[in-house]
Amino acid sequence: MAESVVSFVVERLGNLIIEEAAFLEGVDQQVKQIQIELKRMQCFLKDADKRQNDDESVQNWVSEIREAAYDVQDVIETFALEIASKNRDNNPVKRYVPSFNNGRKLHKVGSKIESIKTRISDLTRSLQTYGVTPMKEEGSSLALDRQRQLRWSYSHIVEEYIVGLDEDIKEVVGQLVNEDKQCQVVSICGMGGLGKTTLAKKVYHHSDVRRHFDGFAWAYISQQCKTRDVWEGILIKLTSPTKDERDQISKMRDEEVAKKLNQVQKEKRCLVILDDIWSTEAWDLLSPGFPSVQVISSKILLTTRNREVALHIDPSGFLHEPGCLNEEQSWELFQKKAFQRQDPGTLMGATTG
Repeated sequence: MAESVVSFVVERLGNLIIEEAAFLEGVDQQVKQIQIELKRMQCFLKDADKRQNDDESVQNWVSEIREAAYDVQDVIETFALEIASKNRDNNPVKRYVPSFNNGRKLHKVGSKIESIKTRISDLTRSLQTYGVTPMKEEGSSLALDRQRQLRWSYSHIVEEYIVGLDEDIKEVVGQLVNEDKQCQVVSICGMGGLGKTTLAKKVYHHSDVRRHFDGFAWAYISQQCKTRDVWEGILIKLTSPTKDERDQISKMRDEEVAKKLNQVQKEKRCLVILDDIWSTEAWDLLSPGFPSVQVISSKILLTTRNREVALHIDPSGFLHEPGCLNEEQSWELFQKKAFQRQDPGTLMGATTG
């Protein structure tokens, strides 16, 4: 179990380094270093996971490794979210002028990352002391397989330049927050590249949605997703468990995790995003973790390329199919993305003059 957790965090850090490069400037090297340290740790964890039932000391180390991996993920994601929020401020001075507070935050998160890196290094040495041996080839293969099976989208990464989605956002948000709408599942369906995930992220962060729901979780569903990993990841997001509670979740049987996740969605108003679900079979495997009755308070928002998937999950649900951008909107989006620092009007004049 610890191996899959560390593999999961290693991949998330890799995605963060790429997608949040600007926001992580100043600690990016530390993030890369701790990612390397976690990869080194993975070599030992296959053996450690096998031996923890027979050796209480190894069991304790494995538990600490799992917690350290979660800690580094939490520290970096929280920091990136804070900086991203500042950079979305409408005040251009606040957005582009470095602040003293940002410097302090950078120093603080750097210290935390360094502290966790030291913890991980010490834990690796401790495993060696207890005779746990690295199983690099097999462990690395399993880790890569896990990374292919589970990839979590960063729901806090919102595209800055959006064109032509205002009406789509309004319609989907309305379906989610309007108590008169008797649907549990809202689906965004369309071909690849249409902007389904971008639309879902804008909806996920919409102020009306944030006020309406009590719990939020976002899961990327790959073509080879591991059901247990998806359930557990969503449950952790919805409940924000303590260290002891996380340990309890990790020890649950699969059916217990599904039952717990199902119950949480009945007890409070939750919004769960299932991004890029490909097949009806994937949903059939995941469905035990979600209420089968019409629980109006909690909702599922999914994105899919396959219309049949949406209809299979909830035939009475709301299906939204975004349209393609027209020529004018496409040109506007191109200008915003390609020439972020320049005045689009100037560019238009240059092309026509």
